Amino acid sequence: MGIGFEANGLITKLVAAVHAHMLLVVNDASSLDADLDTPLKELLEEFGYTVDVADPADIAANLELNYTAIIVSGSCVSGDATDLANLKTANCPVVCHSAAIAVSAVFNMGTTAGSEASQTQIEITDNTPQWFLLQDTGDLTVTIAATIYTIATAGANAATYAEEATGTGSDITFLYLLQGLDDDGDPAFAPNFDRAFCGVADMGKINSTFKTILEHLYEHLLHEVRFSPEVVVTPKRVYQEKIPDTDVSDTATVTESQCVLLTKGPKQNRRFCLRNLRIKAQADPSANTMTVKLYEYTDGALVNVDSFDITTSNWGTYHSLMDMFGIPAVHSDAFKVSCTMDSGTLAVEATYCYAEAKK
Repeated sequence: MGIGFEANGLITKLVAAVHAHMLLVVNDASSLDADLDTPLKELLEEFGYTVDVADPADIAANLELNYTAIIVSGSCVSGDATDLANLKTANCPVVCHSAAIAVSAVFNMGTTAGSEASQTQIEITDNTPQWFLLQDTGDLTVTIAATIYTIATAGANAATYAEEATGTGSDITFLYLLQGLDDDGDPAFAPNFDRAFCGVADMGKINSTFKTILEHLYEHLLHEVRFSPEVVVTPKRVYQEKIPDTDVSDTATVTESQCVLLTKGPKQNRRFCLRNLRIKAQADPSANTMTVKLYEYTDGALVNVDSFDITTSNWGTYHSLMDMFGIPAVHSDAFKVSCTMDSGTLAVEATYCYAEAKK
């Protein structure tokens, strides 16, 4: 549902907020590369995005390319370029992790594909976030052993924003092709969104700092879409809840050490809801006490907010969230429910359902 209106001579469409929907293009959708495809998909999902996976044949078949952004995995090779030609006119931001595709006629971001470096840890220089805002350039400092693809020479309209550290070479690791311009400067079709090359391909080996940098990159893409006057303006994403998992049932043995019955979160751009929790001790604790603890996410950590004791007087029935903690449901960025015994061992049963909401 949208509202059309005219502003400054441009017809703009206001679209109700939905969570971001990414298309991940890989070399073979039926068999994801364990280093280049799977970690990238999991990272996008961790950031809170819905991810569709396609292979080059899908793109060649005119797959609908109306996505928030399109991500080309490092698994795509030069032989995929012909099938990926439709990406050149996709009307959304594109991030390419494959040097072979970035320098091909699909994007014309470079004139020479560089080498694949074997480097596992990526260290971040202070100006790195500015690369994604096109405000600064700099070197990428790396040490040995992850997968990093580089481009030796930038294309005519591609702007270089980061290179490998001097100690490992000076090939380009990050660059932009502004507003999809072709390398001849006058393309038949110039999309309204930038193309970015990110040569770091092995997402399973990035450090936490670089993960945060990538999160900024993808968020930058979303804002580029939302505030584009030519295409779509959308409000800030709001949480949308999916149908909860139901009939989850677990049994556990509780000792004097904390036994976690269930836990969810935290994840980027996520909220969680716990409903219909029922906990029952499976035997009389006699002189002992089982303590059920509820944790919620507060100030960046799970905090114990309430407790409930199961004793010889109440062990034979199911205890709900309302019975134990006086609330019908838990809404939080993360939650945890655990049990401990003051002495001895006791089996416990927990049934519950939960929902996950994401932007």
